[in-house]
Amino acid sequence: MYKNYHPTKTYEIHPVSIKLIQKGHPWVTNDKFSEKFQPNDPFIIASNRGKSLALLLHDPSHKQVRGRVWSSTGDFQKQIKSFKNDLANRIRTSIKKRVSTDYSKNRNHYYLIFGEGDLIPGIFVQYLNGEILVQFYMDFWNNYKDYFIQMLTEAINDELKLKTKLENIWFQQRTNSKEKAISSDKNVLSKDLEVEEFGVKYKVTLGKYYDHGIYTDMASIRNKIRTPLTKSKSVLNLFSYTGAFSLFAMKLGVDSVCSVDLSEKYIRWLNENITLNDDLDEKKHESIVTSTQSALRKFKIEERKFDFIISDPPSSSSDGKKRTNALNDYKEFLPQIYHLLERGGHTLIFINTHKVTMKKFEDRMKQIMENKNLNFSIIGKYNLAEDCPNKKGFPEGSYLKGMLLKKND
Repeated sequence: MYKNYHPTKTYEIHPVSIKLIQKGHPWVTNDKFSEKFQPNDPFIIASNRGKSLALLLHDPSHKQVRGRVWSSTGDFQKQIKSFKNDLANRIRTSIKKRVSTDYSKNRNHYYLIFGEGDLIPGIFVQYLNGEILVQFYMDFWNNYKDYFIQMLTEAINDELKLKTKLENIWFQQRTNSKEKAISSDKNVLSKDLEVEEFGVKYKVTLGKYYDHGIYTDMASIRNKIRTPLTKSKSVLNLFSYTGAFSLFAMKLGVDSVCSVDLSEKYIRWLNENITLNDDLDEKKHESIVTSTQSALRKFKIEERKFDFIISDPPSSSSDGKKRTNALNDYKEFLPQIYHLLERGGHTLIFINTHKVTMKKFEDRMKQIMENKNLNFSIIGKYNLAEDCPNKKGFPEGSYLKGMLLKKND
């Protein structure tokens, strides 16, 4: 489709997009200017009053993001011709960043490429204990899929001294639908494997579900809350998913851990994770399949108390009866969490969306604390880190925000 393509025209883009690109933002969203991009143009030269501003990768099928910045300096026509070589260099540069890193010594699952943060927009690549998961967030990359995988495999083997083969590569399209990962080996439909993080083993499944069983982007945060978690005797993990925080707490010697999730599948997965670890005592763990709202009401009636409560809600979800919004729900959750905490206890709360900045998250929580007379102190703030780099001027790339609160009375 894109062979022998050499654009001869540029496209004017929205004044707001111009200002954002000049500040380092890598996206051009859908508006009255970007609607004029021709569907068959894979590369777009963005213009500001006739002056070339940036080279964009075009994705006409994306609902919101129509173009992603590949370059904002130099001769864009020449860069189109040398695109594949430039891509290979960026892949290798990204892999080199992961060589001999501290986090790779403590866990065998981490990001090799983190999209715009590694200057390869719309592509995320995870290393999962020998398996490689490639995720495309824009259809543009389908035209370079084979080349990308070839260059990626060579860079991984050269720089990380591995022996990755084509059959170790999994591909997942994550544009407008929830598709499961597909193996490059046509004879393999799915695969279960174990990953390890800070001495804890977890089951990962590729090829069966949209999500594979662990949120790698939260690994560094788990390690950062090690000290207050270690000092806790009881932990409540809300929206527990497959239990990474729960198992980490058990590994640190917490006497009692309770995990709550609405999904029976994820709770079963969590229990399987516990059995993978011979040094974890399953008698110290309690699994509850219910909504967080129901669990919090139940604990209040029972007058249960916890030293540490983790809340990592989806940005938006539905229990089949109503749709909820995580930021708004904290108006109800935070007071309930407060009253379930022991004096001096901690809660780690998250918001997981690029639509809410850390400042907005913090301001909203402070407002709730003031209105509900909650005597909390903010003692820690957490963003993506380590193998998940963020690009300056790109707040959407820093979608994960966490705050550690301490109850003072």
